[in-house]
Amino acid sequence: MIKLQKTNEEISYQAIDSFLPRLVTVPIDMEGSGNYKLLVSEGDRVREGQVIARSQDPLEPLAAQIHSPIPGIVTGFSSVPLFDGKKSDAVLIMLEGKFSYRGKKSRPNKWSDISPSEIVEMISYYGVINTFFINKPFSLATQIKTKKKEASNVLVVRLFDEDPYRRTDSFLTNTGFDRIKKGAAILAYAMNASGIVFAYNDALPSPENTAEETENYDIFNSIPVKYVGVDCTDYPAGFQRILIETVLKKLQNDEIFSKINIYDLLVDSVTLIHLYEAIELHRPVINQYVYVYGDCLKVSGILRLPLGSTIDFLSAQCGGFLKNPSKIIINGQLTGYLAPERSVPITKNVKSVAFASSYKFPFFTPNECVRCGKCRSVCPSGLSPDLLFNQMLNNIHKMEAALLKASNLCMGCTLCNAVCSSRLPLSQAIETLKESQS
Repeated sequence: MIKLQKTNEEISYQAIDSFLPRLVTVPIDMEGSGNYKLLVSEGDRVREGQVIARSQDPLEPLAAQIHSPIPGIVTGFSSVPLFDGKKSDAVLIMLEGKFSYRGKKSRPNKWSDISPSEIVEMISYYGVINTFFINKPFSLATQIKTKKKEASNVLVVRLFDEDPYRRTDSFLTNTGFDRIKKGAAILAYAMNASGIVFAYNDALPSPENTAEETENYDIFNSIPVKYVGVDCTDYPAGFQRILIETVLKKLQNDEIFSKINIYDLLVDSVTLIHLYEAIELHRPVINQYVYVYGDCLKVSGILRLPLGSTIDFLSAQCGGFLKNPSKIIINGQLTGYLAPERSVPITKNVKSVAFASSYKFPFFTPNECVRCGKCRSVCPSGLSPDLLFNQMLNNIHKMEAALLKASNLCMGCTLCNAVCSSRLPLSQAIETLKESQS
């Protein structure tokens, strides 16, 4: 672990809707399964929120469906790079026609009259994914349906960002906890949860004391609820195993919550906002909240963008550049990715975009490992990143089974990268080892 500078800063500004792009590029594979079927053809007219692609994998019947973020005409199809360097087929839609959701008020629906199984199907239909593991999103409906028998069935909600530079989840907690709370109640009902834990940044007031009660009944239907403060200066406090350890330490004497483990469902603020909008308002996931910042921009802030908007469009919404960015970093400066190009589209698991100069992030050339041992000393999982890196370089197919299996303990916090004297891509190498086993 490393200690970050303590801050009790709250994000005081509001999210604003961006202008609408004339053309959106909507990737159809936002979960990385690579098995989606297009439901539209070139020249088709589509409505805002219309399903344009769905999974055709018989093993993933509840994968999140893909919707058109704007009304318009399908002008073609292409293969586009995603923020993590992978590629996806995409639908190109030119803006034209009337809106179904934007600018219109939605009447809340009484979700408690719907059966849990129907809610799970609605979660899939409206395209809700779980972005707790930001670089590996999952269909939330699939996670509910395939929960492990080892799970304690407690729902854990993280109300802050595991990468402190990302800030989107923290912003939504600060400005929309009432919606997050409703989303948690809906999810708990759908999964028949035995309890709910809200993990919040202890440098800020507990949301338990600041949430506005908009209902005159128990929204959680008597499900036990706990609020646990987390020291977010202890990075990586927000990652799965570390967060569970923190919760267990504080609730170890509670009969229900002391059984929480890695098989339980963990979600974040963004996921619950989308879930609330999908089930109570019947709005599909067609927009994403994105924190846009960096020393190259004239203005920073939180934008609500249509999915399929490009990074170029996003920068224009902030007034353009003060200076040309040297790097564009997506999803946080600690755990994020370097955008391969400016045409990368915004997807459901993009939460922040940083436009950084070479002064802030100079280029470094990787060198030979000097065996300093820094990566081992900071690894919260007790791994030897240098050893795993060198083994992978030599021959991944001849690695000892124990070493290969140990790579699965990596949380992806990238502390090893941060302290490496030789600037080696240690975390990325370990991620490759993990993927080779799947």
